[in-house]
Amino acid sequence: MPAISFLPFLSSIPLGTRLITLTVVLLSVIGQGLSYLALENSANPGSWGSQLPWLVMSPGESIWYPWTVLTAGLVELGITGLIVSAISIPLACRYLERVWGIKELIKFSIITIVGSNVIAFGFSWIVWFVLGQEEALYGMPYHGLSGLQVGFLVAFTQLIPEHQVQIFGKFKVRVKSLPGIHLLISNVAVLVFGPSPYMLIQFGFIIAWWYLRFFKLSENGEFRGDRSETFAFQYWFPPPIRPYIAMVGNQIFKLAVKVKLVQAWDEPSNYALLPGPGGARAEAERRRALALKALDARLASTSPVPGTATSPNSISNPTVPTSSVPPTIQATASKSGVDATV
Repeated sequence: MPAISFLPFLSSIPLGTRLITLTVVLLSVIGQGLSYLALENSANPGSWGSQLPWLVMSPGESIWYPWTVLTAGLVELGITGLIVSAISIPLACRYLERVWGIKELIKFSIITIVGSNVIAFGFSWIVWFVLGQEEALYGMPYHGLSGLQVGFLVAFTQLIPEHQVQIFGKFKVRVKSLPGIHLLISNVAVLVFGPSPYMLIQFGFIIAWWYLRFFKLSENGEFRGDRSETFAFQYWFPPPIRPYIAMVGNQIFKLAVKVKLVQAWDEPSNYALLPGPGGARAEAERRRALALKALDARLASTSPVPGTATSPNSISNPTVPTSSVPPTIQATASKSGVDATV
Protein backbone atom coordinates (compact mmCIF):
# COMPACT_ATOMS: atom_id res chain seq x y z
CA MET A 1 0.00 0.00 0.00
CA PRO A 2 1.56 3.34 -0.99
CA ALA A 3 2.34 5.76 1.83
CA ILE A 4 0.01 8.70 2.25
CA SER A 5 1.72 12.05 2.72
CA PHE A 6 0.22 15.46 3.35
CA LEU A 7 3.46 17.29 2.59
CA PRO A 8 2.60 18.01 -1.08
CA PHE A 9 -0.76 19.43 -0.01
CA LEU A 10 0.76 21.57 2.75
CA SER A 11 3.50 22.85 0.46
CA SER A 12 0.84 24.23 -1.90
CA ILE A 13 -0.66 26.36 0.91
CA PRO A 14 1.06 29.73 1.40
CA LEU A 15 2.96 30.31 4.63
CA GLY A 16 0.69 33.02 6.02
CA THR A 17 -2.40 30.87 5.48
CA ARG A 18 -0.77 28.01 7.32
CA LEU A 19 0.23 30.22 10.25
CA ILE A 20 -3.25 31.70 10.69
CA THR A 21 -5.02 28.35 10.34
CA LEU A 22 -2.71 26.52 12.74
CA THR A 23 -2.98 29.34 15.28
CA VAL A 24 -6.78 29.20 15.14
CA VAL A 25 -6.88 25.42 15.54
CA LEU A 26 -4.30 25.37 18.35
CA LEU A 27 -5.86 28.16 20.41
CA SER A 28 -9.37 26.78 19.87
CA VAL A 29 -8.42 23.30 21.05
CA ILE A 30 -6.67 24.76 24.10
CA GLY A 31 -9.63 27.03 24.85
CA GLN A 32 -12.19 24.25 24.53
CA GLY A 33 -10.18 21.88 26.69
CA LEU A 34 -9.58 24.42 29.46
CA SER A 35 -13.19 25.60 29.37
CA TYR A 36 -14.41 22.05 29.80
CA LEU A 37 -12.08 21.47 32.76
CA ALA A 38 -13.07 24.78 34.36
CA LEU A 39 -16.76 24.00 34.07
CA GLU A 40 -16.27 20.54 35.53
CA ASN A 41 -14.26 21.74 38.54
CA SER A 42 -16.15 24.93 39.36
CA ALA A 43 -19.05 25.14 41.79
CA ASN A 44 -20.34 28.23 39.96
CA PRO A 45 -19.27 27.54 36.39
CA GLY A 46 -21.01 30.43 34.65
CA SER A 47 -21.04 30.56 30.86
CA TRP A 48 -18.87 28.58 28.48
CA GLY A 49 -15.49 30.31 28.23
CA SER A 50 -16.11 32.78 31.07
CA GLN A 51 -13.39 31.04 33.12
CA LEU A 52 -10.75 32.06 30.58
CA PRO A 53 -10.57 35.87 30.76
CA TRP A 54 -6.89 35.70 29.79
CA LEU A 55 -7.72 34.00 26.46
CA VAL A 56 -11.19 35.18 25.38
CA MET A 57 -12.53 38.69 25.97
CA SER A 58 -14.85 39.13 28.93
CA PRO A 59 -15.15 42.95 29.14
CA GLY A 60 -15.53 42.98 32.92
CA GLU A 61 -12.38 40.93 33.56
CA SER A 62 -10.19 41.08 30.46
CA ILE A 63 -9.33 44.70 31.18
CA TRP A 64 -6.34 43.20 33.00
CA TYR A 65 -5.47 41.06 29.97
CA PRO A 66 -5.19 43.50 27.02
CA TRP A 67 -3.82 40.85 24.65
CA THR A 68 -7.25 39.20 24.57
CA VAL A 69 -8.38 41.75 21.97
CA LEU A 70 -6.26 39.65 19.59
CA THR A 71 -6.39 36.13 21.04
CA ALA A 72 -10.19 36.19 21.48
CA GLY A 73 -10.59 36.61 17.73
CA LEU A 74 -8.61 33.44 17.08
CA VAL A 75 -10.49 31.13 19.46
CA GLU A 76 -13.60 29.10 18.62
CA LEU A 77 -15.20 27.62 21.73
CA GLY A 78 -17.65 25.43 19.82
CA ILE A 79 -16.94 22.36 17.70
CA THR A 80 -19.19 23.59 14.89
CA GLY A 81 -17.52 27.00 14.83
CA LEU A 82 -14.09 25.40 14.77
CA ILE A 83 -15.00 23.14 11.85
CA VAL A 84 -16.46 26.08 9.87
CA SER A 85 -13.41 28.24 10.56
CA ALA A 86 -10.96 25.44 9.79
CA ILE A 87 -12.56 25.15 6.33
CA SER A 88 -13.37 28.78 5.48
CA ILE A 89 -10.28 30.55 6.81
CA PRO A 90 -7.72 28.60 4.70
CA LEU A 91 -9.81 29.10 1.54
CA ALA A 92 -10.09 32.85 2.10
CA CYS A 93 -6.53 33.37 3.29
CA ARG A 94 -5.07 31.37 0.44
CA TYR A 95 -6.63 33.62 -2.19
CA LEU A 96 -5.92 36.88 -0.39
CA GLU A 97 -2.33 35.96 0.37
CA ARG A 98 -1.64 35.34 -3.30
CA VAL A 99 -3.16 38.72 -4.19
CA TRP A 100 -1.81 40.78 -1.28
CA GLY A 101 1.19 38.88 0.04
CA ILE A 102 1.83 37.46 3.50
CA LYS A 103 2.55 40.77 5.26
CA GLU A 104 -0.64 42.47 4.10
CA LEU A 105 -2.75 39.38 4.89
CA ILE A 106 -1.47 39.18 8.47
CA LYS A 107 -1.74 42.95 8.88
CA PHE A 108 -5.33 42.98 7.65
CA SER A 109 -6.25 40.04 9.91
CA ILE A 110 -4.75 41.66 13.02
CA ILE A 111 -6.36 45.04 12.34
CA THR A 112 -9.79 43.50 11.73
CA ILE A 113 -9.66 41.26 14.82
CA VAL A 114 -8.23 43.86 17.21
CA GLY A 115 -10.42 46.68 15.89
CA SER A 116 -13.67 44.72 16.15
CA ASN A 117 -12.85 43.48 19.67
CA VAL A 118 -11.89 46.95 20.88
CA ILE A 119 -15.24 48.29 19.66
CA ALA A 120 -17.03 45.36 21.32
CA PHE A 121 -15.18 46.08 24.57
CA GLY A 122 -16.23 49.73 24.52
CA PHE A 123 -19.78 48.84 23.47
CA SER A 124 -20.19 46.48 26.46
CA TRP A 125 -19.01 49.10 28.94
CA ILE A 126 -21.37 51.70 27.43
CA VAL A 127 -24.31 49.28 27.76
CA TRP A 128 -23.40 48.65 31.40
CA PHE A 129 -22.99 52.37 32.11
CA VAL A 130 -26.28 53.38 30.44
CA LEU A 131 -28.52 50.41 31.26
CA GLY A 132 -26.74 48.94 34.28
CA GLN A 133 -26.73 45.43 32.80
CA GLU A 134 -23.90 43.43 34.36
CA GLU A 135 -24.57 40.74 31.76
CA ALA A 136 -22.87 43.05 29.26
CA LEU A 137 -19.62 42.80 31.22
CA TYR A 138 -19.73 39.32 32.72
CA GLY A 139 -21.99 37.36 30.40
CA MET A 140 -21.00 35.43 27.31
CA PRO A 141 -17.45 36.47 26.38
CA TYR A 142 -16.52 37.70 22.92
CA HIS A 143 -14.65 35.12 20.89
CA GLY A 144 -14.52 33.52 17.47
CA LEU A 145 -13.60 34.45 13.93
CA SER A 146 -16.93 35.88 12.78
CA GLY A 147 -15.48 39.40 12.64
CA LEU A 148 -12.51 38.27 10.53
CA GLN A 149 -14.70 36.16 8.27
CA VAL A 150 -16.95 39.08 7.36
CA GLY A 151 -13.80 41.14 6.88
CA PHE A 152 -12.63 38.66 4.27
CA LEU A 153 -16.01 38.97 2.53
CA VAL A 154 -15.53 42.74 2.38
CA ALA A 155 -12.10 42.18 0.83
CA PHE A 156 -13.58 39.81 -1.77
CA THR A 157 -16.24 42.41 -2.55
CA GLN A 158 -13.46 44.85 -3.32
CA LEU A 159 -11.47 42.40 -5.47
CA ILE A 160 -14.11 40.27 -7.24
CA PRO A 161 -17.51 41.92 -6.63
CA GLU A 162 -19.30 40.39 -9.64
CA HIS A 163 -18.04 36.84 -9.13
CA GLN A 164 -20.85 34.38 -8.43
CA VAL A 165 -20.80 31.61 -5.85
CA GLN A 166 -23.26 28.80 -5.25
CA ILE A 167 -24.89 28.38 -1.85
CA PHE A 168 -26.05 24.86 -1.00
CA GLY A 169 -25.44 23.97 -4.63
CA LYS A 170 -28.65 25.71 -5.76
CA PHE A 171 -28.59 29.46 -5.20
CA LYS A 172 -26.18 31.70 -7.08
CA VAL A 173 -25.14 34.84 -5.23
CA ARG A 174 -22.73 37.57 -6.24
CA VAL A 175 -19.78 38.11 -3.93
CA LYS A 176 -20.77 41.73 -3.30
CA SER A 177 -24.06 40.50 -1.76
CA LEU A 178 -22.44 38.15 0.75
CA PRO A 179 -21.47 40.76 3.41
CA GLY A 180 -25.05 42.06 3.46
CA ILE A 181 -26.42 38.53 3.92
CA HIS A 182 -23.91 37.94 6.70
CA LEU A 183 -24.94 41.17 8.45
CA LEU A 184 -28.64 40.27 8.17
CA ILE A 185 -28.03 36.90 9.82
CA SER A 186 -25.98 38.63 12.51
CA ASN A 187 -28.77 41.12 13.27
CA VAL A 188 -31.24 38.29 13.74
CA ALA A 189 -28.79 36.40 15.98
CA VAL A 190 -28.20 39.50 18.13
CA LEU A 191 -31.95 39.93 18.67
CA VAL A 192 -32.46 36.26 19.53
CA PHE A 193 -29.29 35.33 21.43
CA GLY A 194 -27.85 38.64 22.58
CA PRO A 195 -24.94 40.78 21.38
CA SER A 196 -22.07 38.49 22.33
CA PRO A 197 -20.39 37.25 20.20
CA TYR A 198 -22.57 38.06 17.16
CA MET A 199 -21.98 41.81 17.27
CA LEU A 200 -18.43 41.08 16.14
CA ILE A 201 -19.80 40.62 12.62
CA GLN A 202 -21.01 44.24 12.46
CA PHE A 203 -17.81 45.55 14.02
CA GLY A 204 -15.58 43.41 11.80
CA PHE A 205 -17.41 44.67 8.73
CA ILE A 206 -16.89 48.32 9.73
CA ILE A 207 -13.20 47.90 10.55
CA ALA A 208 -12.42 45.92 7.36
CA TRP A 209 -14.19 48.45 5.11
CA TRP A 210 -12.57 51.37 6.94
CA TYR A 211 -9.08 49.95 6.49
CA LEU A 212 -9.52 49.00 2.83
CA ARG A 213 -11.28 52.27 2.00
CA PHE A 214 -8.78 54.64 3.60
CA PHE A 215 -5.49 53.08 4.63
CA LYS A 216 -4.42 50.01 2.68
CA LEU A 217 -1.47 50.79 0.41
CA SER A 218 -1.84 50.15 -3.30
CA GLU A 219 0.36 47.53 -4.94
CA ASN A 220 2.83 50.16 -6.14
CA GLY A 221 2.74 51.99 -2.80
CA GLU A 222 1.79 55.32 -4.39
CA PHE A 223 -1.54 55.91 -2.66
CA ARG A 224 -3.73 54.60 0.11
CA GLY A 225 -7.27 53.33 0.10
CA ASP A 226 -9.83 52.45 -2.54
CA ARG A 227 -11.25 55.53 -4.25
CA SER A 228 -13.79 53.77 -6.44
CA GLU A 229 -17.34 55.05 -6.20
CA THR A 230 -18.90 51.60 -5.89
CA PHE A 231 -16.87 50.88 -2.74
CA ALA A 232 -18.37 53.89 -0.95
CA PHE A 233 -20.22 53.15 2.27
CA GLN A 234 -23.70 54.00 1.01
CA TYR A 235 -23.53 51.29 -1.66
CA TRP A 236 -23.72 48.62 1.03
CA PHE A 237 -27.32 49.67 1.63
CA PRO A 238 -30.54 49.48 -0.46
CA PRO A 239 -30.91 52.29 -3.06
CA PRO A 240 -33.82 54.12 -1.33
CA ILE A 241 -31.74 54.97 1.76
CA ARG A 242 -28.37 55.58 0.09
CA PRO A 243 -28.76 59.39 -0.08
CA TYR A 244 -29.38 59.53 3.67
CA ILE A 245 -26.45 57.24 4.41
CA ALA A 246 -24.26 59.46 2.20
CA MET A 247 -25.31 62.57 4.12
CA VAL A 248 -24.43 61.00 7.46
CA GLY A 249 -21.23 59.52 6.05
CA ASN A 250 -20.04 62.86 4.74
CA GLN A 251 -20.54 64.46 8.13
CA ILE A 252 -18.64 61.66 9.85
CA PHE A 253 -15.85 62.03 7.30
CA LYS A 254 -15.57 65.76 7.97
CA LEU A 255 -15.37 65.06 11.69
CA ALA A 256 -12.70 62.40 11.11
CA VAL A 257 -10.67 64.90 9.10
CA LYS A 258 -10.89 67.48 11.90
CA VAL A 259 -9.59 65.04 14.50
CA LYS A 260 -6.82 63.90 12.11
CA LEU A 261 -8.17 60.36 11.92
CA VAL A 262 -8.12 60.48 8.12
CA GLN A 263 -6.53 62.86 5.66
CA ALA A 264 -8.53 65.42 3.70
CA TRP A 265 -8.50 65.38 -0.09
CA ASP A 266 -8.55 68.22 -2.57
CA GLU A 267 -11.31 67.06 -4.96
CA PRO A 268 -14.24 65.67 -2.96
CA SER A 269 -16.63 63.37 -4.81
CA ASN A 270 -19.23 61.05 -3.38
CA TYR A 271 -17.81 59.84 -0.09
CA ALA A 272 -14.58 59.93 1.84
CA LEU A 273 -11.66 59.39 -0.48
CA LEU A 274 -8.05 59.78 0.59
CA PRO A 275 -5.50 61.59 -1.62
CA GLY A 276 -2.31 60.01 -2.79
CA PRO A 277 0.95 61.86 -3.46
CA GLY A 278 0.26 64.80 -5.74
CA GLY A 279 -3.44 65.05 -4.88
CA ALA A 280 -6.54 63.30 -6.17
CA ARG A 281 -6.19 64.63 -9.72
CA ALA A 282 -2.66 63.24 -10.11
CA GLU A 283 -3.73 59.90 -8.66
CA ALA A 284 -6.66 59.74 -11.06
CA GLU A 285 -4.33 60.37 -13.99
CA ARG A 286 -2.08 57.53 -12.84
CA ARG A 287 -5.05 55.19 -12.65
CA ARG A 288 -6.27 56.28 -16.07
CA ALA A 289 -2.87 55.55 -17.59
CA LEU A 290 -2.69 52.13 -15.94
CA ALA A 291 -6.21 51.27 -17.10
CA LEU A 292 -5.50 52.25 -20.70
CA LYS A 293 -2.30 50.23 -20.63
CA ALA A 294 -4.25 47.20 -19.39
CA LEU A 295 -6.85 47.67 -22.14
CA ASP A 296 -4.18 47.89 -24.82
CA ALA A 297 -2.53 44.71 -23.55
CA ARG A 298 -5.87 42.89 -23.51
CA LEU A 299 -6.70 43.99 -27.06
CA ALA A 300 -3.26 42.97 -28.27
CA SER A 301 -3.66 39.51 -26.74
CA THR A 302 -6.99 39.04 -28.53
CA SER A 303 -5.94 40.49 -31.90
CA PRO A 304 -7.06 38.36 -34.91
CA VAL A 305 -4.70 36.19 -36.90
CA PRO A 306 -3.73 37.86 -40.24
CA GLY A 307 -5.91 36.65 -43.10
CA THR A 308 -8.92 35.77 -40.97
CA ALA A 309 -12.15 37.74 -40.95
CA THR A 310 -13.41 39.09 -37.71
CA SER A 311 -16.42 41.10 -36.75
CA PRO A 312 -16.43 44.06 -34.38
CA ASN A 313 -18.14 41.90 -31.78
CA SER A 314 -15.62 39.08 -31.93
CA ILE A 315 -13.46 40.64 -29.25
CA SER A 316 -14.81 40.10 -25.78
CA ASN A 317 -15.26 43.14 -23.65
CA PRO A 318 -12.50 43.31 -21.03
CA THR A 319 -13.42 44.11 -17.50
CA VAL A 320 -11.22 46.48 -15.57
CA PRO A 321 -11.15 45.99 -11.77
CA THR A 322 -13.37 48.48 -10.03
CA SER A 323 -10.78 49.32 -7.38
CA SER A 324 -8.20 50.44 -9.92
CA VAL A 325 -10.22 52.53 -12.42
CA PRO A 326 -11.84 55.90 -11.70
CA PRO A 327 -15.29 56.60 -13.14
CA THR A 328 -13.80 59.05 -15.67
CA ILE A 329 -12.02 56.23 -17.49
CA GLN A 330 -15.32 55.01 -18.89
CA ALA A 331 -15.55 57.94 -21.28
CA THR A 332 -11.93 57.49 -22.38
CA ALA A 333 -12.39 53.78 -22.97
CA SER A 334 -15.56 54.33 -24.94
CA LYS A 335 -13.66 56.39 -27.51
CA SER A 336 -11.53 53.37 -28.27
CA GLY A 337 -14.61 51.23 -28.93
CA VAL A 338 -14.10 49.21 -25.74
CA ASP A 339 -16.75 49.06 -23.06
CA ALA A 340 -14.91 49.15 -19.72
CA THR A 341 -16.81 48.09 -16.63
CA VAL A 342 -16.33 50.51 -13.76
